[in-house]
Amino acid sequence: MELELRHLRVVCRVSETGSVSKAAAALGVSQPSLTAQLHRIEEAIGGPLFDRGSYGVTPTPLGRHVLRRARAMLVDMDDLLGSSRRYTDGPRTLRLGSLRTVMFGTWMARMEDLMPDREFTTQVDVSSATLTELLAADVLDVVMIGRCDDAHAPPCPPGVREQTMVHPEPYAVALPVGHRLAGRTDISLTDLAEDIWICPPAGKEDGDLASLRDACERLGFTPQFRYYNLDSIEIEQLIGAGRGISLCAPTMRDIPSSVILPLVGHHISWRRVLRFRPESASQEDIDLIHKAFTDTYRTTIAENALHRPWWDSHPDTHPTVIDP
Repeated sequence: MELELRHLRVVCRVSETGSVSKAAAALGVSQPSLTAQLHRIEEAIGGPLFDRGSYGVTPTPLGRHVLRRARAMLVDMDDLLGSSRRYTDGPRTLRLGSLRTVMFGTWMARMEDLMPDREFTTQVDVSSATLTELLAADVLDVVMIGRCDDAHAPPCPPGVREQTMVHPEPYAVALPVGHRLAGRTDISLTDLAEDIWICPPAGKEDGDLASLRDACERLGFTPQFRYYNLDSIEIEQLIGAGRGISLCAPTMRDIPSSVILPLVGHHISWRRVLRFRPESASQEDIDLIHKAFTDTYRTTIAENALHRPWWDSHPDTHPTVIDP
């Protein structure tokens, strides 16, 4: 078998998800089919690319070498395809990327209402870093990301602009309903020094864990992380089962067998931004996308956060929404 770019994408997706089954779901194929394809890829390369274990897969030394080269080749190819679009005639389709969010469908519907003459293609990912890389490679024109403080956030690529829509967006914490602090009206990081933290969904790390670790260590303890390479549903199930806690946005919907409390008494927050290529999206387009998002954000807050008992008594935990 001769290796093709699609085979390199398979290897990268398996590494990013940490699981053949999750990679298969992301690629829209069956797990047996992807397993067989991965074996053929390994035979063509000449050795195993991943060690298989009960907690997923990890790259072998050969796998790490292949991944480094594969990622560089895929970025070059994406850049070639993306930059070539500039030389084609006709109106441009706006290529939009977004973090996975409960707001996505409503946001898209609002955008299409505000911009009826524009065509969209969309790509959703759990990682702001991955979306930023796709934007830098000219695979996407606009991305909506959530990023932590500047020290840990994926940097804005040269030539790309950033427009803030929500800042600060204070974090909340999702706790099991039986947690010792579930009856409180707010919570601080120091209250959680002995707890197990569930990691964000599988994908390229965005700096959130480093930001949380730094905030905790400034308070005198190191947070305990567990349960890597999960998807959002698995994270919610683990919280509900009492296996750990997790940071979450105030827009988060209620999770079965869990409570969401505001995190107070320290500086750790998100910034919701649009990053965009100015040669591909006009400022008028960006402002309309921005307006559709902030309108959707306010609606989502009203549907989810406003009904929580602590909301009115903790105005310092409310996000600041910035109109275009």
